[in-house]
Amino acid sequence: MTDRHYKKDTIIYERYKVKSILGVGSYGITYLCTNLVSDALCVVKQMTKSKKRQEISQIYKQEIKILNMLNHPNIPAYIESFTYNEDCFFSMEYIKGRNFEDVLFYDKQTYKEIEALLLIRQLLEVIEYVHAQGVIHGDLRIPNVIVNKEKPYIIDFGLGTDASQHKNKADLFRQDYYDLGDLLLFLLYSGYNAGVKKGRPWTEELSLHATTRRLLKRMLGIDQPYSNTKEIKSDLDMAIDQLS
Repeated sequence: MTDRHYKKDTIIYERYKVKSILGVGSYGITYLCTNLVSDALCVVKQMTKSKKRQEISQIYKQEIKILNMLNHPNIPAYIESFTYNEDCFFSMEYIKGRNFEDVLFYDKQTYKEIEALLLIRQLLEVIEYVHAQGVIHGDLRIPNVIVNKEKPYIIDFGLGTDASQHKNKADLFRQDYYDLGDLLLFLLYSGYNAGVKKGRPWTEELSLHATTRRLLKRMLGIDQPYSNTKEIKSDLDMAIDQLS
């Protein structure tokens, strides 16, 4: 069984006109579409059915459930789910901008320490909201964070988790803290001169303020891991104050 790719200008479900394919992954095909009802751009996600159908169906349903639980300006809003030509879809708001993977590796944009911390501070506010709804993103990698006019947006909750279904919520929350720390490292390395101390750990390669170093070590679990966003926010604000 192979997956049908819908071409440009195809109209899906009598209301979504395909502009382009945004991506093809293990769990689905993502399209940029025009919503013919609202005349607004949106994202339409088609569930993959060619392999691991039961597992992918569960991921698809979970993402819809999670998006329905969330209502935040820095997270795409869920629109609807539907079936078309025996393919399963759902649609959501389109977030304009560039993901951090493209910004860092294609645009070659660099961030100073204070700039990186301020961006992470904004992301932490979004994560704090997500966790307050009992949701873990679970995949806070650089392709899943979009930046537009210096504001970050979180996308792709395909590997998200409803924490209410698990006993060890704190461990699940820490995964998002670790990923946020890893994302911070990517930003901090954006201006790194690889010829200085190549091959050494970040603790030696990056010249960081002591408060930033301490923050990163705890986010990455090298030192005592954080147990909640309030703790991270306190140390993050301290690091920002030290560099302001």
